[in-house]
Amino acid sequence: MKNWFMTTVGVILSLVPLIVLGASTEPETVYSKGLAQIKLTVPADEQTRKYLGLTEEGGQFGLSDIKADILIIEIFNMYCPFCQRHAPMANKLFQAIQARIDLKDRVKFIGLGISNSSYEVNIFRQKYSVQFPLFEDKGFLIVNALPGIRTPHYFSLRKSGDSMELFLSMQGSFDNEGVFLETVLKNSGIKFSDIP
Repeated sequence: MKNWFMTTVGVILSLVPLIVLGASTEPETVYSKGLAQIKLTVPADEQTRKYLGLTEEGGQFGLSDIKADILIIEIFNMYCPFCQRHAPMANKLFQAIQARIDLKDRVKFIGLGISNSSYEVNIFRQKYSVQFPLFEDKGFLIVNALPGIRTPHYFSLRKSGDSMELFLSMQGSFDNEGVFLETVLKNSGIKFSDIP
């Protein structure tokens, strides 16, 4: 009876996946610190570097180096069936951002392939025709920085001085890219009139 009760409570809690961050909860504090520590390899592709606002090839960069007022991150894994099913919707989110002149230069979207090598990330990119930048988990740094994360998971960060501040976290996938994007924009604290 106790196991049934705990399972029922777990299912109910999983139905409320969107967390707007105000007062920090312990897991979100861990995630916020973990995201700040992540270092990624600068892409060799010039178009990807331009999209991210990175000038130099080679070396590493942190998420705060990305030129964006809002950064949306999808944490995925090539072997996650939910990530595979959700890939077309993630592509639609990227297209929705790029289609809006008021957002395309100020809102960026990337994917982090947790526990995935560059080979695995490239397979995922090709199989699902992913249009936004995807990064490997070189040396399992991402999985170590975000302990206990389940995929897919979305983080939204806003520029705060020289750093990026986590303001929205969502476990699981979304059903409508337009609704999700508007939720991100609304909770970012950036007024629509502030976006030219």
